[in-house]
Amino acid sequence: MIVGIDLGTTNSAVAIWREGRAELIPNSLGARLTPSAVSVDEDGQLLVGLAARERQVTHPERTATAFKRLMGTERTLQLAPGQAFRAEELSALVLRSLKADAEAFLGAEVREAVITVPAYFNDRQRKATRRAGELAASKSSDCSMSRPLPHWPLA
Repeated sequence: MIVGIDLGTTNSAVAIWREGRAELIPNSLGARLTPSAVSVDEDGQLLVGLAARERQVTHPERTATAFKRLMGTERTLQLAPGQAFRAEELSALVLRSLKADAEAFLGAEVREAVITVPAYFNDRQRKATRRAGELAASKSSDCSMSRPLPHWPLA
């Protein structure tokens, strides 16, 4: 099964092409958008999505958002003692969450994903996005350029 993923700076979404149109897949909370946020709690557990974004208010030093802007750089974000992450590692956590939501919704394993990247992304940023897909254990079949289209073709 192949899905399309919009890995966004603020929010991310996953969709499947059905009956001639893109169908957004709800996350485990029923929302169509998943915040692109990761947090580490006091026990070292990783939180992704809404739970992480909500923790940003009380634990900003343990929460990362807008890390997509760091894709393709060597910069790391320290979220807890001994736990530093590169942007593609944080993105991989969001992708893994979207993949799990898609599999739960579809009742089938997601084997590949087309992950959109902004048209302004350079080659290093595109490769970092592809690496995030690999880290998420989801083969990235393509990193397509974002286009201002009313629909979201997956291939």
